[in-house]
Amino acid sequence: MTRYRCFILSVLITSMFLLTGCWQDAVRTGGEQDGAPEEADDIPKISASTNLEGEILFYPTFDENYKTGNNEKFAFWFDIPVEWRAEDRSEDGSEYHILPDDPDVVIRIYGQLKEGPEDGFYRQLAGKSGTIDDFVYRDNWVGKMITVSENEFYFVRVDGDSYLILHVDATGDPGWLAENEEKIYYIARSARTTRESFGKIADESSLIDVDDLKVGDLEVGITYEKLIHVMGQEPVDRTEEEYHGMKAEMLYFADDTQVYVVNDIVHIINVISPEYETPRGLRPGDDEERIVELYGEPNNRDECIYGYCIDGYELLTIVVSDGVVSQIQIEHGGWESEVF
Repeated sequence: MTRYRCFILSVLITSMFLLTGCWQDAVRTGGEQDGAPEEADDIPKISASTNLEGEILFYPTFDENYKTGNNEKFAFWFDIPVEWRAEDRSEDGSEYHILPDDPDVVIRIYGQLKEGPEDGFYRQLAGKSGTIDDFVYRDNWVGKMITVSENEFYFVRVDGDSYLILHVDATGDPGWLAENEEKIYYIARSARTTRESFGKIADESSLIDVDDLKVGDLEVGITYEKLIHVMGQEPVDRTEEEYHGMKAEMLYFADDTQVYVVNDIVHIINVISPEYETPRGLRPGDDEERIVELYGEPNNRDECIYGYCIDGYELLTIVVSDGVVSQIQIEHGGWESEVF
């Protein structure tokens, strides 16, 4: 990701929907549910993660080359290249097929309920000659990479009572895999869930928590109505856009505060006025040294930009100009919004 000296309010749209975890009646991918009515196949696969036509919705990410989508049934999120597509071809909404530029390559991402010991499940996927290794996801959770052959892989992470699985089979075109290996690993590392995960964590990399995502009386995740109440004024200007059917607006206030709102929920707040103070006491206008005093060394550092993460995602960004804090930006993570 390219970062600029002149800081630009990013268009990072995160979870807009309450994801509540596995349905208790979920079955194995592609399987049938007992007692399901025969006409169920004619019912459109409509959920918070799809539009009325049953197409999977995708949203921008911090990397302009990728977009992010989610599966509501098993409450997982994943990123794919912007030019790729994904389709729900399962009977129960538990599995998506990711469609690259080669019809001979099969890529699936799906949830599956746990049955029996984890080691036995991994060995079943690996087959007689496959290998099983630790795999570190972008949020630092450690799962498994299972190599079936040089052209077929599984990436598996445990999430409570279920598995989140990415399956890649390029047996039909081995040359494609060699050219797209970096993209496959990017997708695999991006696989994540908003529910508590019970896997092994690599290290404690989160230097901030949800309570840090406030500036003054403003916080991410609130409604547009509450934002206007807290600001005590309407924005002086706004720009509107639409992304996969979602209404998005950039709001500009008289004190140069900028707020990015998606479907009436505040997702990004950027302030430059010293009137706004973070819960730890940082304000625009403070000396640069105060950043590390209050927050420690950042997860990400790029010249004049300090980035602090929660579970691998940069949600607090501080910009410095001439040794002084010039901007503070907070972004909405993947937890529940108060309106749901």
